[in-house]
Amino acid sequence: MKTNASEFNFLTLVSLGALCLSLCGGIAAAQDATGNHSNSVRSTAEDFLRLGVRPIAIGHHGVGPNSGVNPDPTLPIENTVDSVRQAYRLGARVAEVDVQLTEDGKLAVFHDDFLSDFTCIHAMTLDQLQQRLPFVPELHQLLDVAREFNNVAGDDLGGIFIVELKAFSPHCDPGDVLEQAVVSAAVSEVRQAKMADKVIFDSFSPALLLLAAQTGPEIPRELDLDGLQLLTPAEIQTVTGLPVTIINKKNSLGLTWAEIGPVFRLPGYASAQQFLATGMATSVRVVGGEIDFFGPAEQQQPGSGAAFVAGAHSLGLRVFADPAGSEAVWNFFSSLGVDAIYSTIPLGVRLQPAIPEL
Repeated sequence: MKTNASEFNFLTLVSLGALCLSLCGGIAAAQDATGNHSNSVRSTAEDFLRLGVRPIAIGHHGVGPNSGVNPDPTLPIENTVDSVRQAYRLGARVAEVDVQLTEDGKLAVFHDDFLSDFTCIHAMTLDQLQQRLPFVPELHQLLDVAREFNNVAGDDLGGIFIVELKAFSPHCDPGDVLEQAVVSAAVSEVRQAKMADKVIFDSFSPALLLLAAQTGPEIPRELDLDGLQLLTPAEIQTVTGLPVTIINKKNSLGLTWAEIGPVFRLPGYASAQQFLATGMATSVRVVGGEIDFFGPAEQQQPGSGAAFVAGAHSLGLRVFADPAGSEAVWNFFSSLGVDAIYSTIPLGVRLQPAIPEL
């Protein structure tokens, strides 16, 4: 199950590209069944993905991390209307949030699928959740904010929105039965908002993205990689202090899946090549790498992170990196050749290149 990021072979990826490009030949943006693309003078996710300059700043959870547990009075709480609105106002062309499914089938914008006392979001109605955390919005409220800024931007890039479909924890979905429900709810919300051509779905779970490809094929997708996913179970247990259990997942995509304590259910990858092949097989447009993937890769073998990015580009994929809360981390990601960086705002806006007119 283990392959260090340093073992990455760029020539292998180039040959993989020749084999796999046929899998994604049809993944150029599809027309939304509701006609979102017709006669549009607004910028789209496709415009973002086709930009010829890099890296572009993505507002991470809005303007940046502030969970509200130990609130930073200078920042709005992350994943809220205020945070996303401020990110766009400060110049971010793209913003990203996380969604969770409530008991009554609503999509709450919140990072984890359980609260600090381990109450699962799915065990509460939206009203019950908002009674405990009044700042938590519904996804449609933030789609409205993104549409507002997309309209103001006109045919300049703006108001593009990334929705992360969070993998359910073993604690809150012990039977692994909630994936289709959250995907269906997200696709429905995006279509109702007439934002299908302005949104990208993002996830660490290829199973969720496969369901998204089947349920809402017109919405582009991004598959992410955490450094833990390239480690052995023993190494993961050492790093996290949590027990690791290999599971038989129904929708496995041929990968080895594990539950890490009560909080994570994710696939492991035998190599970076297998991760990219999984992205191709699920027809994603983007692959994303966490700092705990790119950082160790470059430490163990300088140049391997840049080789990963170049290999992904050879497959026709864009590459995003996450997260940059400082100029040093931004510059590190930028040196690898990534196309966009999830970052705090306005830091990322200040550091990104000038964005040309579309």
